Amino acid sequence: MLKRITFLSSTLLLTLLLTSGVLSDNGKAGKTGSPGELTCVDCHNNFSLGAGGGSIGLSSTNMTNWEYVPGTTYHMIATVSRTGTNLFGIGLECLTSTNTNAGTLTITNTSTSIKNATVNAVSRRNVVHTLNGGASANSKAFAFDWVAPGTNIGNVTFYYSGVAANGDGNEEIGDYVYAGSQVVTPAISTGITELEPGVDVSVYPNPATDLVRVDYALSDAVDVEITLFDAQGRMAGQLVNAKRQPGRHSEMIGDLGRFASGTYTLRARLGDRSVERRIVLGTN
Repeated sequence: MLKRITFLSSTLLLTLLLTSGVLSDNGKAGKTGSPGELTCVDCHNNFSLGAGGGSIGLSSTNMTNWEYVPGTTYHMIATVSRTGTNLFGIGLECLTSTNTNAGTLTITNTSTSIKNATVNAVSRRNVVHTLNGGASANSKAFAFDWVAPGTNIGNVTFYYSGVAANGDGNEEIGDYVYAGSQVVTPAISTGITELEPGVDVSVYPNPATDLVRVDYALSDAVDVEITLFDAQGRMAGQLVNAKRQPGRHSEMIGDLGRFASGTYTLRARLGDRSVERRIVLGTN
């Protein structure tokens, strides 16, 4: 009986050790390639940085020309790609010119989490992948929000590094690493006035051809729906349907050329409030 108990205890201990190793396999902060940091190659070092034909890139659904308006929430996407890979990882920071945190990184889904790394006595906020949060065929788009600094602090830089992994549990064999950065400059002319949360909605340009920007502010996290109605009151199309966090938002809405030229009503439902704006759509 004692031998059996000892065997079971040893088996249980081994299982816990192995399991804890797997469960701790989340992203690591401080590996973005920013000043004072290495990239993910620090751990995944089988191949040189950029090998294997993959890539990493940063985009945004509502930022134009890589310019930020102070206090605005931007919906960001960091995409790691490599054909034939089914597991990806990410590490990302946004820093000022003095390498401190710029704005606020916010998690919007379960694929990512926030971790901190202290570099040169500064705690840097990182977006990193969660356990199996990067499981996806050929590429993974890691979405998160970035709230721009409340004032114009000059240029800021996103630094990011990603892994295309083979999922064998061994960081040193078979994984590819990619890295990049993106400078974001303050908008010279924002065209945005102070907006009262849940009430003021600004539409620019108006008339519009293929692209329009809808600005608004929220005091709470709410569901946002932006819908277009024609002159007869019929719904022409739903432009935005998403959960948005408190703060100032700019929704960049494109492909308006699919609607016939004419006068429309743009209705923005911000939680339990609804605001309407007249908008004219026309071709160039």
